[in-house]
Amino acid sequence: MVKRRTTLLLLVLTSVLLLALTLSLSGKTYKKVEPVPFRNLKLLTERLQEGGASVDVLIALGMPMLLNSLIFVPWGFLLFMLLDTRERPALQSYLFTLVLALGFSSVIEAWQYFLPTRVTDVDDVIWNGIGALIGAVYAHLRRRVRFAFE
Repeated sequence: MVKRRTTLLLLVLTSVLLLALTLSLSGKTYKKVEPVPFRNLKLLTERLQEGGASVDVLIALGMPMLLNSLIFVPWGFLLFMLLDTRERPALQSYLFTLVLALGFSSVIEAWQYFLPTRVTDVDDVIWNGIGALIGAVYAHLRRRVRFAFE
């Protein structure tokens, strides 16, 4: 069993790594985007319905959604592990994880707003929250699933 202090330390380290990644990617953007929620998902759906979705289009529209989700899975996992106690209902731990993930992601997006070459996008916050929830589900399952090795 991992101690709560170790989980907290890993969560802080993960948060620092997310901030460092954000800073290191500064200047790597290629265009400004409108702050419309799920813009890439709408564009991707339209392209698929039209039949004009090449591999390049799928990558360009789908990769930001996938990566923004994946990058927050470990953060959500660790936060849920930290919040999940026998006294607290699992639903409450999920809610706290989602709210804190959206808050942390919003702070990162606000910080990016002041970096001269970065682009902020509301979709990043949404997909980060989804990734944190996926991590929370994995953390919740870790209590339910036990492996026995012979």
